[in-house]
Amino acid sequence: MSFGLRSRIAVTALAASAAALLAVLVIVGPALRQRATGRTRETLLAEARLMAHVAGDALGRGAGSDELDRIVDEAAREVRARVTIIGMDGRVLADSALSGPALLAVENHRDRPEVQQALAEGAGSSIRRSSTVKEDLLYVAVPMRRGGRIVGICRVALSLAGVYAEAAELRRAVIFALVLAFLLTAALSILLASPLAGPLRRIMDAARQFAAGNLEARIQVRRADELGELAQILNQSAAQLQERLAENARERARTEAILSTMDDGVLAVDHRGTVLLANEAFRRVLGLKAPGGRHYLEALREREVGAVIDEVLTTGERRVAEVEVPRLRRAFAVTGIPFPGSEGAPPGVVLTFHDVTERRRLDQVRRDFVANASHELRTPLTSIRGFVEALEDGALGEPDTATRFLGKIRTHADRMAALVEDLLELSRLESGESPPRWELLAPAEVAEEVVASLSDLAARRRITLRCQDGGAPSVTTDADRLRRILVNLTDNAVKYTPEAGHVEVSCAAGDDGSAVLAVRDDGPGIAAEHLPRIFERFYRVDKARSRELGGTGLGLSIVRHLAEGMGASVAVASEIGRGSTFTVLLPRDPQAG
Repeated sequence: MSFGLRSRIAVTALAASAAALLAVLVIVGPALRQRATGRTRETLLAEARLMAHVAGDALGRGAGSDELDRIVDEAAREVRARVTIIGMDGRVLADSALSGPALLAVENHRDRPEVQQALAEGAGSSIRRSSTVKEDLLYVAVPMRRGGRIVGICRVALSLAGVYAEAAELRRAVIFALVLAFLLTAALSILLASPLAGPLRRIMDAARQFAAGNLEARIQVRRADELGELAQILNQSAAQLQERLAENARERARTEAILSTMDDGVLAVDHRGTVLLANEAFRRVLGLKAPGGRHYLEALREREVGAVIDEVLTTGERRVAEVEVPRLRRAFAVTGIPFPGSEGAPPGVVLTFHDVTERRRLDQVRRDFVANASHELRTPLTSIRGFVEALEDGALGEPDTATRFLGKIRTHADRMAALVEDLLELSRLESGESPPRWELLAPAEVAEEVVASLSDLAARRRITLRCQDGGAPSVTTDADRLRRILVNLTDNAVKYTPEAGHVEVSCAAGDDGSAVLAVRDDGPGIAAEHLPRIFERFYRVDKARSRELGGTGLGLSIVRHLAEGMGASVAVASEIGRGSTFTVLLPRDPQAG
């Protein structure tokens, strides 16, 4: 990794250097040749003007070809260049490179570019390959004047082979210098890349750890330059981000802890109705799994809840409603309030779900209790009032009638007293005023005692009553409560079983050392629709017969409260025409649970 980074830094520096040096070579190379050619042109132009002055004087005084040849030959030797004298008609009058017949055979030079430019501008030059000497020549021409008029053209030509060679030499020198500079740059790049690569590598490694979530990593770079400052900034940023994430985590943990301990369900949705949060109580009570990220209608499928959410989203105000969930047979007090959305987004809704099912049930039980108690009291009171009015109206004068009416009054008064006593008993049981008195006993002994106490009642009704001990173990329980439970259940069985019927109180061993007591009869039985409510207050299967037998409708409710108060449970199984069985399960040691 270090070598790769160092190589990339070095290669980048070398590439930049090479590009810069190549640009210098491309720009400077042609310029060297142009500048050498330009200097040569200036030199030739000066020499041509000097030669034009000398040759112009000779030509003006009528010098012949021999004199002109001598002048141009001497001049050519001095300047080491080819000198040519051209007449106004373009005929070559003298040439340092030619003489005699060869000179006469030279073609007319009037159309040469440098001649035309000299006549037009006072000086002319051109570069072309000479057909005579077979080399690239630089031609410079100036007009020759005599007495203010042009008498001919003086042209000086020089082979550019030497100029080109000089330019090439300069170019080679430049290339050598550039190569040397490149090599020095390469060495410096490699040397400078090493101290840069290490800190950059450490910065990159730490940055990768930051990106992977390890905000505890730190960059170990101690430099006083920009890299050191960058490392310090990244370390500070990681520390600040780590602190913010930790604070967010703590805040989230506190929020989740609060929400998880709440008995009320909490649901949060955004402005689109997408579920953002649902606490454990909400998921547990409504039987939902991972509702987050879904629309609330998909998660809940409860129209009334959706109505509350829509109202809060529309009005932006708090809404309270009671919602029933038929599939759960539960009712909830739902409170919805708006809460701020993310930056730039509309507000969402937070809803709390408070389970009011039990409250509604208790309210209904309370209303039923008041109605039933009022009804149960009203009936004997009405009868008593009727008999008293009859006595007041003259029945007192009829001893037999008066005695019969007083007996009826006593019967109804006893019913009222029994009802009040049962109500007081229920109140004491529910309030916990009389806690159980625990003792270790054999349930069969209590069962035999109860059967013995009710044997006379059973005999009068021609009912066979017996106790069956199936090896029930001794358990820790409240003897008085157990006795009252068995008395109540056995008394009911005897009263509701027809003559010549059978009632059996049995004791057997249950699971985990528990004892199971059962009261069976072969009476008329109880219909299945009545069984779930048989232990409710004032609930009667046969109301007329229950009153006829003196029942208050509270006996089985008292049985259930007695059993629950000492850690036991009571259940019933029955079938029409085949009798009923009431079962009491006594744990071995209810205090241990």
